[in-house]
Amino acid sequence: MQSTLEYQPDFARVRETWNAYWAGEMIHRPLVVAHVPKSGVYEHKTKHAYYNLINDNAKEHLADIDAMLDATWYMAESVPTFAPNLGPDQVAAFLGAELKTSEDSKTTTWVDHIVDEDEWEKHLPLKIDPNNAWYRRYLAVCERMREHATGRYVVGTPDLHTNADALSALRGTAGLSMDLYDCPNEILQAMSDMSALYPTLFNASRAACGNNSTTGMSSWIPFWCESTYAVVQCDFLAMIGPEQAREFFLPAIEEEAQFLDHCVFHLDGPDALRHIDDILAIDAIDAVQWVSGAGQKPMWQWTEVLQKIQAAGKGLQIWDITCEQVKQVHKELKPEGVVYCTKDMESRSEVDDLCDWLEKNT
Repeated sequence: MQSTLEYQPDFARVRETWNAYWAGEMIHRPLVVAHVPKSGVYEHKTKHAYYNLINDNAKEHLADIDAMLDATWYMAESVPTFAPNLGPDQVAAFLGAELKTSEDSKTTTWVDHIVDEDEWEKHLPLKIDPNNAWYRRYLAVCERMREHATGRYVVGTPDLHTNADALSALRGTAGLSMDLYDCPNEILQAMSDMSALYPTLFNASRAACGNNSTTGMSSWIPFWCESTYAVVQCDFLAMIGPEQAREFFLPAIEEEAQFLDHCVFHLDGPDALRHIDDILAIDAIDAVQWVSGAGQKPMWQWTEVLQKIQAAGKGLQIWDITCEQVKQVHKELKPEGVVYCTKDMESRSEVDDLCDWLEKNT
C-alpha cells in the first residue's frame, strides 16, 4: 500500500482520513483541502492544459504540472492531482465531433454540432470507435500522465460531461431542448446508449491512468478515494423542468452514481435547484458541490441549500472559501461530511491554525 507521495509526504494519514470520510465517519474535524503557494502568490500554471493537449503538446503540459508541483504545498487532506482532460466536450469528440480551440481562447475547447434537426436516427446507436483520433489522443495522454505521476501525484478522473451534456454538445442546447418534444424516442435511445457507454469509458480511462487501490482516485473536485470515484454532473438540467428530467436524464445520472463506489454531484447554478429534491433522493450520491452561479452570492452563504443537502444525509464540498469564512459557515453546518476547499492561503501555518481551530470547535 502506497504510504507517501513526493508532494504529500503525509499520504498515509491523509488516505486514512479519506477512507473514514467515505465510511461516514469523522476523525477529529471536517476535512480541509488547502494549496499554499510557496512564493506567496498563486499562479495557475496548468491553465492552458486543454490547448496543449488538443495540439498534441503533452510535453509542455507535463512541464506545467512539474512547475505547479514545485510551486505548491499540498496541506491537510490535499492530494496533488492532475487530470487528462481535453475539455468539457471531449466525449462528444469521442463520438465523432471535432474538438476546437484557438490562440485567443486557450482555457477552453468546444465542438461544432454534428446532429441536425431530425437526424438523430442517422447517428444512433451512439458508440465510440476505438480508432477515433480524439479517443486515441485522450488515452495516450492518460498513459503519458500515468508514467509521469508515479510516486508524485494522482492522475485524476476526467471531467467527462456524459449523459445529457454529451447530447447537448452533439446537437446544441436549443436543439436538444426541442428534441425532447419533437423526437422523444430518439433521445431516450441516445440516453440508453450513453448509459451503456459510461462504464466502458470510465474503465478504459482508469486503466490508462493507472488508478488502483494503491494510488486511489481523485478528480476536478479534489476529494480522494481508495476505490472508484468521479464527479457526476448534468449541467443541462438547468434548461428543463423536473418532469422532463425524470423522464429523460435522471435514470442515467442514477446509473452513473450506482456504477461508482463513491461520487460527488456537481449541482450547477440557481436554475438547477428545481431538481435538488430528485438529486438528493439518489442514494448512491455521497456528496454535493453546489455552484451558485455568476452574479450570485458565494455558495457558502446559501445556508438553507447547504442545510437541505445535509438533512438528506449527503456530504458537502464548501469551496472557494477563506479561513475566516470557514469559521462563519462552520457554525451553521453539521461538521460531519463537510470538506472545506480553501482559497487565498498564504502560509502553511495559516492552514495548521485553521485545522487546529476546526478540531477545537467541532
